[in-house]
Amino acid sequence: VEKPVKKDVYNFPAAQNGAKLVFIFDDGGQNLSHLEKFVTLPFPVTVAVLPQLAHSVASGARVRSSGNELMLHQPMQSVNGKVNPGPGAITPDMTDDQIRSTLFFNVNQIGPIAGINNHEGSAITADAEKMAVIMNFASEEGIYFLDSRTNVETKVPYVAEQLGYSYYERNIFLDNEKTKDNVLKELNKGLKIANQTGQVMMIAHVWSADFLPELLKDIYPELVSKGYKFCTVSQCEKK
Repeated sequence: VEKPVKKDVYNFPAAQNGAKLVFIFDDGGQNLSHLEKFVTLPFPVTVAVLPQLAHSVASGARVRSSGNELMLHQPMQSVNGKVNPGPGAITPDMTDDQIRSTLFFNVNQIGPIAGINNHEGSAITADAEKMAVIMNFASEEGIYFLDSRTNVETKVPYVAEQLGYSYYERNIFLDNEKTKDNVLKELNKGLKIANQTGQVMMIAHVWSADFLPELLKDIYPELVSKGYKFCTVSQCEKK
């Protein structure tokens, strides 16, 4: 008797162009038990840890000890001035030296790190002069910058071109709506991008620990069987 063929549960498309999937988990540093569920996933991930919180140092150390990639999740002022980006933030009133010293403190607190991405930050990423200071700092430190693209008016591509730097940028937010259906919908958008361009950068959040790690573990075997590769940010092509 022939065994029934196990059907694909999620019906993901087959990988094309050597499609690489990058899962980035923002907002580390607030809760170690939540973080643990992400750094023990069965594939490599990149975790962005916020600075100057109760668990920032321990979170950075745990990401590194797990063999995954660590980023500084650098708080920056958003266009909405009423939103507090949290401790260690870059704000519009800062001088270049203040920006550099803030970055230096934060990087050294949770580092060594592979790169930086912005937390909030829609006001700062739209400010070419501020972004030039940040990207120069990253270049000098030998770390990458990933634009979380919280503002369509981002000046990161312009600044990178002016300075001759490469950078990364987010393609997808997976869990802006905390439901399984929404994650799968956004993931499928991400797979389409990966199949067209060879890679996709997808950001989710450590605060989705109550459902997201289990879902990712569930879909992982099917994605592997369809030919997708799982990578950290630094294993991908820059812009």
